[in-house]
Amino acid sequence: MLVFKHIMVPVDGSEHANRAVEIASDLAKKDNTQFMLLHVLTRTGSYDVPKELRSYAEIEHIRITEKDLVELAGKEILSNAANRAREHGAIDTSSRLESGDPASRIAAIARENGVDLIVMGRRGLGDLGGLLFGSVSHKVAQAVECCCLTVK
Repeated sequence: MLVFKHIMVPVDGSEHANRAVEIASDLAKKDNTQFMLLHVLTRTGSYDVPKELRSYAEIEHIRITEKDLVELAGKEILSNAANRAREHGAIDTSSRLESGDPASRIAAIARENGVDLIVMGRRGLGDLGGLLFGSVSHKVAQAVECCCLTVK
């Protein structure tokens, strides 16, 4: 039987990513595995920054850039994923916010941290780009040596 000691779950707030968090949490709680959540901010800004964040900044007259709003949205995605992971039994959890090309960053961070399993959603929030250029999950699976579990 395979025993995974360091599981990484890239998240983007999509339903598939949420399901990946749940499945990975179930795996992690069985063997007290390290559990890393990762969100990668893209340069293209393909984010739906919540209206609440935009409205709050306007009401409070806070000078905030689009980059700041995107980063806040990324932190919120990680926070929600961490709560979901804890609800499903993950104990040793950490979160990481990065920026760049998602597939490249996920693969690099997996290598740097000795990840032995990546659990990720099959389709994220950028479905159209995945159809045109290939999905992030497929690119990651091709770029890493560790096991990859794709969830839908």
